[in-house]
Amino acid sequence: MEFIIIDDSVFDLFTQEKLLLKSGLASIVHTFSSAELAEEYLVQQTHEMPETVILLDLQMPGLNGFQFAEHYGLLPPGVRNRIRLFMTSSTVDPNDFAQAERNPFIIKLLPKPLDLALLRSLLRA
Repeated sequence: MEFIIIDDSVFDLFTQEKLLLKSGLASIVHTFSSAELAEEYLVQQTHEMPETVILLDLQMPGLNGFQFAEHYGLLPPGVRNRIRLFMTSSTVDPNDFAQAERNPFIIKLLPKPLDLALLRSLLRA
C-alpha cells in the first residue's frame, strides 16, 4: 500500500515516513510539505493509481487540511475511489473533530503522534 503524507512540519514528515516504512504498513511513501504540492500530484493521477492512504495535516499555511479536502472532492471519482483520506493533528478543539466527522471525504481525524495500531485497525475496517 502506498501512503501520501501532507504536512508542513519536516519533523512530522520524516518521522511518519520512517514509522510507516519500518512497520511494513507502507511500501512507498510520498511526502509533500504543502497541500498545494500534493494537489498538483493528485491531479496527475488516474484511476490506475495504486491503493493509497493520505495522512493530511489539519493546520498548515496556504491550504489547510479542510480546504484541501474541499479540493480533493473535485478529483475524478476514479482517483478518489483509490484513496482513503485521514486527517492528522495535535488539536484538542472539539470543533475540529466535529468538522472532520461532517466531511464526507475524511475517514477520521487521527491524533499526533500517529498511532499505528489505531491506523491499522481503521484500514482493516
